[in-house]
Amino acid sequence: MRRRSFRLSSSGMPERGRGLGLVFAGGGNRAFYQLGLMRAWDDLWSRASAVAACSAGACVVAMLLSGRAEATADFWKRRRAHVTRNINWLHPLVGKPLAPHAPIYRDTVNFCLADGGFERIRSQPFPLLVLTSRLPRGLPPAAAAVLGLATYSLEKQFKRGLTHPTWGRQLGFRPAAFDMRDCATAEDLATLILASSATPPFTPLGRVAGQTVLDGGLVDNVPAFLLDDLPGVTRQAVLMSRPYPAEIVGRQGRRLYVAPLTPPPVSRWDYTRPDLVEATIAQGEREASLHRPALDALLDELC
Repeated sequence: MRRRSFRLSSSGMPERGRGLGLVFAGGGNRAFYQLGLMRAWDDLWSRASAVAACSAGACVVAMLLSGRAEATADFWKRRRAHVTRNINWLHPLVGKPLAPHAPIYRDTVNFCLADGGFERIRSQPFPLLVLTSRLPRGLPPAAAAVLGLATYSLEKQFKRGLTHPTWGRQLGFRPAAFDMRDCATAEDLATLILASSATPPFTPLGRVAGQTVLDGGLVDNVPAFLLDDLPGVTRQAVLMSRPYPAEIVGRQGRRLYVAPLTPPPVSRWDYTRPDLVEATIAQGEREASLHRPALDALLDELC
């Protein structure tokens, strides 16, 4: 995939009124909180200069920019209607997957990209960066998956309130980011989104640009770093998917961290309770007005 540059004015500065970087954290179903926020903050797209996303956050970006968010959410509810258990330990004994998530997730993303959705995403005038994690050199994919996911979970336990993990990089996981707009086909974009969400056993190992990759969250589940050196981005609104301590959220330098005020009702990989997904979206819409003053203060600083 080739890189595209941010659209600049003839003066070399960001287009007037833009300059905002939007960051969508991962978090499985909890990322639907961001969908609720952006329902209320649709005006932000006209201020955006770039987007960075990871895992389910990348799926939310695709839903929003495809123009098919509502229809896609309804499709997901129907597609997962048969799911009564998120894990079935007997399934591998009869040749079935341990978890039902992967085909449902892919079908949902494919639906999102249909009927002009893919073309609308590709037509966006700013980078739409999706983070994946390259595996440590010399480590077999299966071992890398176990090591990476275990390390990610342990670091969260030892560092309560952690925003940007570091242990994954120390083990050799490396960031690999791709622009959604550089995907040649809708199938390529679906593959990229699922690769950024690759979390066995729920979703399989991903493969992008000839390399095996895992969930981008193993490098950084809140991939604001992708926008730090991008021309035209002067401020960042970082949309989280779970609560964090008060000293971590809010204004932090050029960034504004926006997190749920209470834990979203849905868990990351629960496909059995669509009502909790709806409640998570509603929470984002409801809390958007509470976060708006801080957001407006950030927007006032844009050129």
